[in-house]
Amino acid sequence: MFFASTVFVVSQASVAATKYVTDEFEIMLRTGQSTQHEIRRQIKSGTPLEVLQESDGYTNVRMPNGVEGWVLTRYLMNQPSGRDLLAALEKRHEKLRTKFDQAVAEEKTAMEREIKRLKDIAKLPLELQRENDQLKTQLAQEKDRYDKLAAESEVLKSPLKDRQWFISGALVVIGSMIFGIILTRIPWQRKKKWNQL
Repeated sequence: MFFASTVFVVSQASVAATKYVTDEFEIMLRTGQSTQHEIRRQIKSGTPLEVLQESDGYTNVRMPNGVEGWVLTRYLMNQPSGRDLLAALEKRHEKLRTKFDQAVAEEKTAMEREIKRLKDIAKLPLELQRENDQLKTQLAQEKDRYDKLAAESEVLKSPLKDRQWFISGALVVIGSMIFGIILTRIPWQRKKKWNQL
């Protein structure tokens, strides 16, 4: 019983599978307008045919290689087969996808260039700020140095002023001594006293 049910389930599974009708289809190109006429060619689906005339469910056609004959009108379509349309669409899709990928790559490259340009522009203020900070530091150092030199200069000037006073005093003393020596060397005539007159 178990074996029979297993076979039944397996056979049901194979029956339940979905299948599709092939689109690889061939029609007969005949010498006349009936199935009694001789077959000249088998024409695959999607083959373009030039219509010469139609009569009683048959159409007289010419193949791309120039062979003429009759086919059943019901097998002819006004547009290419789905398989050919799909192939054309796939080819178009591939071209579009290639173009799209190329456009995306170009856009990506352009965006990367623009981002690099903007980063370079953004670096300039940072570099200027850095240089400005360095210059401020240098300016502060130079100001400190100037203040120290100015203080040292004041310190040096102060003894110089004292020295100037000292030198001036020394010159006055020396000048007085020289003047005194000169005065003592000058022969002065003494005035005669009243009684010596």
